[in-house]
Amino acid sequence: MTRTEARHSGYVALVGRTNVGKSTFLNALIGAKIAIVSAKPQTTRRKVLGIKTTERGQAIFFDCPGIHKPHFRLNERMMKEVRDALHDADLVLYFVDIGAPQADEFIFALLAEAASARDDTAGKPVFLVINKIDTLSKGRILEKIQEYKDAFPWKEIIPISALKGDNLDLIEDLIFRCLPAGEDFYPAEETTLQGQAFYVGELIREKVLDRVEDELPFTTTLKVEEIKDRGEVVYVRAEIFVENPAQKKIVIGRQGGLIKRIGTDGRLALEEYFAKKVFLDLHVKVVPNWRNSPQVLHEIFD
Repeated sequence: MTRTEARHSGYVALVGRTNVGKSTFLNALIGAKIAIVSAKPQTTRRKVLGIKTTERGQAIFFDCPGIHKPHFRLNERMMKEVRDALHDADLVLYFVDIGAPQADEFIFALLAEAASARDDTAGKPVFLVINKIDTLSKGRILEKIQEYKDAFPWKEIIPISALKGDNLDLIEDLIFRCLPAGEDFYPAEETTLQGQAFYVGELIREKVLDRVEDELPFTTTLKVEEIKDRGEVVYVRAEIFVENPAQKKIVIGRQGGLIKRIGTDGRLALEEYFAKKVFLDLHVKVVPNWRNSPQVLHEIFD
């Protein structure tokens, strides 16, 4: 970029159904683990902010919870995170999994509302990002593009593989072309604004999700009670919330086997993060109906 070229900086909302690869994309594009990744539904509960600074400018990404129709106060707050990101963004990237039907009127209505939520007559651009192209043939990819191309007035349609890195350079170029001219919002060395307690909790929760099945990904959450650097060791105390004693029994496992495995997985992830030994003090707590608890939701979102 020459000195006469303007920098382009702005906010980009990453939206879509659950498990379409938004968090994998964010981590790959920034080149660091900003958001946790799991095959379980509703892994992302709060929008996660990731920052990409290049010689062309700065893109600030909102990695949003998966779009869904809410049934609990938790899900209402998650969808508020999506709507807030759509409102605040300069550009929207709508992700679909190429191997699964994702389009519906509920989502297109949200996108249309976002596209019109701008003062100028041009509207807010929306990209369609067709992810996981590494799983299908070129012919099937072209078929999918045809299926979606007339469903919405997309600014761009970009097939990618966030996992394999296919077309990430292309999409980065298109993002900066669409962002408004302006200087950086954050220091160039920043990649996220997440607090330490939140990120530590997310790393542990990722390991919980890796180990539990059935309804437990929906009915568990995690709260970090304490982080204390004791010199050679970092002490972390955290609680896994479940909704009833039966769920607690499952998470603890036979003779404490499952909670020990979760603890080991979490400790190893935290030791990589802190670059030193970690003592993870992990407990399971029954909090009935926590997904509708204003106090618990305040701790998660505020």
